[in-house]
Amino acid sequence: MRTRLALFAAVSICARALAGGEISNQFDAEFSLTSGSRTDLGHDRSGDVSGLSGLVRDVVSTRLGDGLLLRVGFDWERFSFALPNRAPLPNTLQSLTAVVGFDMQVFESWLVRIEAEPGFYSGSGGFSARDFNGPFVIGGSYIASADLQWIVGVSVDVNRAIPVFPAVGVRWKFADRWVLDGVMPRPRLEYEWSKELTLFGGADLRGSTFRVSRNFGDSHGDARLNRAVVDLTEIRAGVGASWKVSSSFQADIETGVVAYRDFDFHRADTNYESKGAAAYGQLVIGAKF
Repeated sequence: MRTRLALFAAVSICARALAGGEISNQFDAEFSLTSGSRTDLGHDRSGDVSGLSGLVRDVVSTRLGDGLLLRVGFDWERFSFALPNRAPLPNTLQSLTAVVGFDMQVFESWLVRIEAEPGFYSGSGGFSARDFNGPFVIGGSYIASADLQWIVGVSVDVNRAIPVFPAVGVRWKFADRWVLDGVMPRPRLEYEWSKELTLFGGADLRGSTFRVSRNFGDSHGDARLNRAVVDLTEIRAGVGASWKVSSSFQADIETGVVAYRDFDFHRADTNYESKGAAAYGQLVIGAKF
C-alpha cells in the first residue's frame, strides 16, 4: 500500500482493535482517477501527465493474548500514467507486498503498532528480485480520553530519499459532531451529518518508492536511470463523504485537486515536478468482519 508514507495511517490505532473478537478481517479497495497536469520533462520540455491508481488490501488480525494482536495480510497497489511521447517517466508503478505486524497495549493508556510491508516495489509492469524492499513503521497512540488521542510514529524505508520519516498527530472530538483527525498521511476535519453519513475535508500526502527496470534509462536517453529508485509523491486537497452502509461496510467518495506531484530519482539527482494542479476523483470501499 502507500507507504512508504501511508504506513503512517497505521499509527492511528483504535482501542477497539484490541477489544474486539479473537479473529477479525479488514478489507479495503481504492480507485482514483486524476486529470492531466503540466509536468516538467527536462531539457525545457513539459507535457500533461494524467493517471489512475488502484489499491487492494486485506489484513487478518488474531489475538495472541491479552493486549496483543498479530496482523497478517497482503497489499497490492498500482499507478498507471498517460504520458507525452518520450517522457522520461515510468508509465507503471506498482507494489505487491505482505503485511506483517503487531498491535499491543503498553501500560494503561498506550497502544503500539509495529508493522512491516516486505515485498516487491516495481517501476514496470512486472516484478523481479531487484524490486524487493521491506519498509516498516513503529507508532504509538496515547489515549488521553475517549475524545482525545495523541499519535507519534516513525516510518523507515532505506530506499526513500528521506529514509527515516517521523510524524506526530492528534485525533480530537472537540464537539458533539466534529472531529479533528490530524494524523498523517490524511489529516482532515470531519462532521457527522448522521450516524450513517460523515462529511470531511482535508489533505492527503501519499508517497511510495519503487525501482525501475535495468534498461529504463537507456530507453529514455539517460543511463543514470537504469535500475534507479524513484520516489513518487503527491499532495492532494479535497472534500468528500463517508457512508456507513452497515456495521461491516463503508464507502467513501472524494474529489479535489492534486496540488503537487513529483517523480524523484534522488540517487541520480534527477526529478520531474508538476507545474500545475490537476483534478481527481476517488472511491474507497472498506469491509470489516
